[in-house]
Amino acid sequence: MNNIMKLLSASAMLLAAATGCIQRTLQIETDPPGANVWVNGENVGKTPAKLPFLTYGSIEVFMQMEGHATRKEVVRLRPPWYAVFPIDFFTDVLYPGTLHDRKTFGFKLDRPAPPDLEALRSRGEEFRDNARGLLARERRKRGIAAPAKATTENKSTADSPAKPAPTSN
Repeated sequence: MNNIMKLLSASAMLLAAATGCIQRTLQIETDPPGANVWVNGENVGKTPAKLPFLTYGSIEVFMQMEGHATRKEVVRLRPPWYAVFPIDFFTDVLYPGTLHDRKTFGFKLDRPAPPDLEALRSRGEEFRDNARGLLARERRKRGIAAPAKATTENKSTADSPAKPAPTSN
């Protein structure tokens, strides 16, 4: 009886050591390469980034590169046929080898559109007018006189170009 127990425990340990597993790898690539990438809010380095993952489902990928538009995508990691219940029991427990599941996602990072100069100018003018209004209100509240506006009568002669002296012939 003692030998049978030893044989059964040795068989159980051998079976446990010989069970298979699934090695899951996620690779994120960008065009152009070298973008900073975050997966579910965690910085994973620059592209091409290769990292292990444990579960399937949706993940959020955020990519950023200077001179290019940032990009945020939600991608779905779908399990292969051998990782779906009830088949996964056999591949995880009974299959003696290692299965590899590699998921690769590629993204193109576009250059940002050139700014609309007219809209930028109007936003700047609006900002300037708002700042002048706030400054005038604050001056009135504190009793500070507004500075005199520069007019052609107020300008000093040093600011205007010298007129040549008339010559006599």
